[in-house]
Amino acid sequence: MNYYHRDPTVPFWRSNVDVDSLFTAHAHRPEQAQAWLRFRDVSESCTAFGQAVMMRGHFELGLLDDHTYCWTFTPTHSGALAVVFPVYEKFRLVDLLAISRHDHSVWGCLTGAGQFVGSTAVHRKNLNSPLRVYKTPINWLLANCEGILPLAKGFFPLLQHAPTIIAEGYEHACEISELVFMAPAERLFLDCDAAEQAALNKISFEVAA
Repeated sequence: MNYYHRDPTVPFWRSNVDVDSLFTAHAHRPEQAQAWLRFRDVSESCTAFGQAVMMRGHFELGLLDDHTYCWTFTPTHSGALAVVFPVYEKFRLVDLLAISRHDHSVWGCLTGAGQFVGSTAVHRKNLNSPLRVYKTPINWLLANCEGILPLAKGFFPLLQHAPTIIAEGYEHACEISELVFMAPAERLFLDCDAAEQAALNKISFEVAA
């Protein structure tokens, strides 16, 4: 998406930048980030717990059609505090996931290069076990980082290869169905009825008590 390419408020969006250097330059106070997580009952055994740091910066609201979030985050040496996690792709740091310290519903990324956070293997008994997929970082964190949080919509079709998928709820299951099965079938002029049936067979959700 080109909307931000010339926007000086988000200079790192879709740019080929050294994320490692940005992380080193702006990350601080991991103990404060961990205190924020503890206050929200995130388990210290969560894989992301030890990776969390604080950064100052600003969130910019935008139209991000290719992503699951609608904010970009730009680190600065002033501005509001955010809790930040590294995002890796093939063992390389490619992006930063930031959550507003004051409102966990405000979250986004630095470069837009990250595909997902979490693991498709952690907490699963075997390759045939269900894969949990989350909609927001706070829900993923509260679930002990079990499963994944997709960041890029282009990542979703890969979930067709998961044996089964557990969504957060009915509406989230519908969103996953559209992005994983229906949209690819429609784009390639394939059998949409078969895609819908595959979604029904593979996606489930938990009903809140």
